Amino acid sequence: MAKRARIIVVGCSLFGCAVAQALSAAGHDVIVADMQEDALDGLGPDFDGETLTGDGKSALVLEECGVRRATHLVAATDDDASNLLIAELASEIFGVPHVLPLVDDDALADILDDMGIAPICPHRICEDEFFRLTGLTRKEADL
Repeated sequence: MAKRARIIVVGCSLFGCAVAQALSAAGHDVIVADMQEDALDGLGPDFDGETLTGDGKSALVLEECGVRRATHLVAATDDDASNLLIAELASEIFGVPHVLPLVDDDALADILDDMGIAPICPHRICEDEFFRLTGLTRKEADL
């Protein structure tokens, strides 16, 4: 049997809620933190994880979430700069093995790549999926 992951999701964006719900449903230990208590309501009644109201950019809040025991951290706020800071704290200060920040800005995604942190960049994912679905190569599409 596979080991259950201990996952922190910071931010109840649409993506954050969806990931937290899916991970919880898969049987992982999930804790979600958001500054807005009512945002946590987006997790719905079937969410089987823990929640914490607080600012995920705070080392103290991450400590309350059990960051030192976390196997994964998903920074899923609606702000790229916040997600970058949260990712740096989790990776560099707390040593979380798998840190995945949500970012829309290509420059920030490149910085994270250079730091060895795998960013979740929605438009890059959509672009890759477009080329996979169409069977076109990027060079052909640029013509």
